[in-house]
Amino acid sequence: MSYIPTLFVLFSVLLSIYFYYPPPPLSPDLKEWLNKGDFINFQDNKIFYIDSKGNGQASTLICLHGFPSSSYDWKKVMDGLEQKFSRVIVLDFLGFGFSEKPITHKYKIAEQADITVSLLSYLQVTEVHILSHDYGDTVALELLARYNKDGRVGENIQLKSLSMLNGGIFLETHHPRILQKILQYPVIGPIGASVIFYQLFNKGFGEIFGSNQPNAEEMWDFWTVLRYDNGNAALSSIIEFLPERKEYNERWVGALKNTQLPVEMIYGPADPVNPPKFIQHYRETVPQHEIVELEKHIGHYPQWEDPFNVLRALYLFIEKLEK
Repeated sequence: MSYIPTLFVLFSVLLSIYFYYPPPPLSPDLKEWLNKGDFINFQDNKIFYIDSKGNGQASTLICLHGFPSSSYDWKKVMDGLEQKFSRVIVLDFLGFGFSEKPITHKYKIAEQADITVSLLSYLQVTEVHILSHDYGDTVALELLARYNKDGRVGENIQLKSLSMLNGGIFLETHHPRILQKILQYPVIGPIGASVIFYQLFNKGFGEIFGSNQPNAEEMWDFWTVLRYDNGNAALSSIIEFLPERKEYNERWVGALKNTQLPVEMIYGPADPVNPPKFIQHYRETVPQHEIVELEKHIGHYPQWEDPFNVLRALYLFIEKLEK
């Protein structure tokens, strides 16, 4: 068993190299995104957001991003959103993007919902449409559960509609990736999160896109945002949202079943996380809500892979509400 100390030493060396190897510098596009935004303080943690004035007639929209990425996910649809809505707000949840990333924090979906409400209140928003994706779908469902119960979120914020993109909202159709499963293990997860390297990220993250893959520069930007402030080390804490989905399944799916709020799902079917059986399950579970199926080659990140048709579906949905 003499190889065990050798492996331990080797691993320790690799870990030390990784921790002392600085995160990659921001690209010009990421610097521009960061410079557009500002920060609020939520319980001594900085939360990044962008509050953009739009030219549209519809009221305020807030966009809730997915795991493990950030508000930068909305970059390709941002101009189009500003054409439809009078105000577009995006944020990085705690632990993501340019927000603070405490490694040992007990991340909870309810807290991310609190952060969203806190930001909306700070910006004096009283009515809002929600556009969400993946992890953001779960945060949106927590907000929806509160809205169904109280007729508002926070003190006086009215929800106008909910549009979701691909997300694991149903346990029956959700297939976590192997890296997500590894991150949940008590010892292996934190170590794996700390030593993840670009090639592994590139392979795992690329697999959830359809044929419209991010180019090399875009994939590096996704990686850079993840590594910002050593944020990858927090992944094993953030991943606790997967057990939360089981724990609060009745609350969150129940909110979707029982709400009177207009809801639509914009779905890319080339998604290994939520494969096409999702469509039938959605229609059977919440037949009162709309679902728009994008082209067969669109995967888990529709807003990045097919921004034109995501915007088109959202426009049509909002226009129906305005009639």
